[in-house]
Amino acid sequence: MRPAVSVLAFRPDAIRSTRLHAALNAAFAGLLLAPAAAVLAQASQDTVHVLSATTVVAPAEDTASTEHTRSYTSGKVTIGKGDQDVKDIAQSTSVITRQRLDDQNLRTLDQALEQATGITVQDENNFQRRYYSRGFEIDSVQYDGVPLPSGNNGGSAGNFLVQPDLAMYDRVEVLRGASGIFTGNGNPGGTINLVRKRALADRQINATVSGGSWNNYYGSVDATSKLNESGSLRGRVVASYTDREYFFDSAETKKYLLYGTIDWDIAPSTTVSVGFSHEDHDMRPYYSSLPRFSNGLDLGLPRETYLNADWSRTKVQRDGVYGDITHRFNADWNTKVAVSYLQEDNHDRSGAAFGTVNPATLGGPTLSAFDAKLKGEQIGMDATLNGSFTAFGLKHDVLVGANYSDREANTFSSLWAIPNAGINPFTFNSANYSVFPTTLSRAPTNTRTKQEQYGVYSSLRFALTERFKVTAGGRVSHYETETRNNFTGVTTARTKDAGIFTPYGALTFDLDPTWTAYASYAEIYNSQANRYDSSGQPLDPMTGDNYELGIKGSLFEKRINTAFALFHIIQDGRAQSDPRFPSPCAASPVGGACFTRDGKVRSQGFDTEFSGQLAAGWQVAAGYTFNTTKYLTDRNANGTPSANEGAPLSTFTPKHILRLWTTYQLPGDLNAWNVGGGVNLQSETYKTAGALRFSQGSYAIWSARASYRINRNLTAALNLNNIFDKNYYSTLGSTTGGNWYGTPRNIMATLNASF
Repeated sequence: MRPAVSVLAFRPDAIRSTRLHAALNAAFAGLLLAPAAAVLAQASQDTVHVLSATTVVAPAEDTASTEHTRSYTSGKVTIGKGDQDVKDIAQSTSVITRQRLDDQNLRTLDQALEQATGITVQDENNFQRRYYSRGFEIDSVQYDGVPLPSGNNGGSAGNFLVQPDLAMYDRVEVLRGASGIFTGNGNPGGTINLVRKRALADRQINATVSGGSWNNYYGSVDATSKLNESGSLRGRVVASYTDREYFFDSAETKKYLLYGTIDWDIAPSTTVSVGFSHEDHDMRPYYSSLPRFSNGLDLGLPRETYLNADWSRTKVQRDGVYGDITHRFNADWNTKVAVSYLQEDNHDRSGAAFGTVNPATLGGPTLSAFDAKLKGEQIGMDATLNGSFTAFGLKHDVLVGANYSDREANTFSSLWAIPNAGINPFTFNSANYSVFPTTLSRAPTNTRTKQEQYGVYSSLRFALTERFKVTAGGRVSHYETETRNNFTGVTTARTKDAGIFTPYGALTFDLDPTWTAYASYAEIYNSQANRYDSSGQPLDPMTGDNYELGIKGSLFEKRINTAFALFHIIQDGRAQSDPRFPSPCAASPVGGACFTRDGKVRSQGFDTEFSGQLAAGWQVAAGYTFNTTKYLTDRNANGTPSANEGAPLSTFTPKHILRLWTTYQLPGDLNAWNVGGGVNLQSETYKTAGALRFSQGSYAIWSARASYRINRNLTAALNLNNIFDKNYYSTLGSTTGGNWYGTPRNIMATLNASF
């Protein structure tokens, strides 16, 4: 009998999980490739050796989708509109794939971005985060490439009162640097793109359960299949549930997600996709975290310390509707229209302690009580036409698009008087505050905020030669905000920026089929809402200019992506108090100071990244960033240089950030085992408060993983995080609060079933 042969097979139009058997028929002496049932039927008649079922996938470069690739990289991304080769984007771009999300148990967006090259995550409380790249806050987020307005409800990018559950997403894409051509208003730090899972024709069911430290339990089910015989109609449902506590006392979260989507090929060249999501969160939150002594010294409190009232409760419900239609005119031209809609309803009744601690009395912080409700909705729409044409014997690429976004939120809030509000953080007991107070300490507020933006954009990538291409493009934007007091009906602030042009340009040169060198310039503007000059006119937006020089490589038949980039960012025209006019400024319609556009900051450095399959069964994701930030111009209200001038722009952005994670499937008889590990390392960060300076020294957080394939359907895994139980602050706040301990050593056991 001849030995059996393993065969790889794939469909070029999409990644599909296909179970095939290969066998050599001894009598026919040929290769038999067929579904398992057919092979077994043949085996009853002929003497053959049948291999166990093998899951095989298309190469990563065929599509931007990452599930089933088992890869830590993707040959394509959609953050720049349409499926684009990573090498063709002349800016730093990263992808956190579905495989990596699963391997590291990255269940929420903040957990994923903590592993991303060059990204810093800062805690607002135990469920809200802010994200920073190259010294600037990331305030731009996309859903399937559709930008939504940033807003300001306490979380980075404004879309996340709670962190999204990633069970419904295929991958997280990150573009570092300015992205004004697609997003309009924002900071030059970067953009996040969350890409939903799509329905597949091949039937599959995936279920996961896990449990770990501090009663952290999670479960999810993901099922997809074709809905008609031809597979032109496909459906998918994802559900997940989380019930967890935290390393600090009292706080807990219960949440569930339900997501469904249908994809329909209404014609051979036209596909429609619609989907919905529902998320429900019920939490006992932790606001404020730990203060410091008035001299800036650390309190040295245990990591489990909880300084909130026991009555604290936060409930958030978020519903989303998504849809897009894609039409392919021919092999070169296609168009896509996409819509994303999110609606949020939350109620937050909490008590949090804020205040500097007196070293002698150990008092100072006071407990506050607030009751807040928010109802909001936001919608984003994006339409693109892209393709290529031939001129002068060469092929050129063109993109034309337009997008619109609108966000409206109504917020009701009130503050309540707490008897015996002063606390000692060393003896505080949240159970002593189990009943919500009954007396208002301040009149309630009811505010409506509205933010609207629309723009048109285009770019042309013109081939000067087969290897040398120049790209030119830009965007014209309209941006408007309004704030209104719902009690009085009075509009308290309004800002409008019309006809703002943001250019983009790039040069790319293919050194060979593997390596591409590039130079790019990208600009973005940021509206300075509610800032007025001495004549009562609103300030013009500040601008962010991003210069980048780099090289990208796609190695080993595109199984590995690597990149190196030098970047230089100038943000100019930041609002500064006008020293000629004391506050309040008579000309300002909103009161406060008058402003000038004199502030200027700089961020520069380099980053490098390496991700993908280094060898058979060996996946690696590594990234390093060196970044320095500096205030070039920053003035006090009297016009003299401030303490910031010449100092770092954001001291919580370290100079050095290293992210590394790798897994390896053992060979031979041990191939049921997969082991891995990694480290997150960063250099010192510090904060200042007047003459005080407090810091967090450099640290490295090590993690490890081992999994065992029980059979073709079941896999068990164990993740160990912060192996050496490093005690550190992941976020530095001020003397009054906001100092958050990093998560101590913890473990998570996971069982996954796939059918």
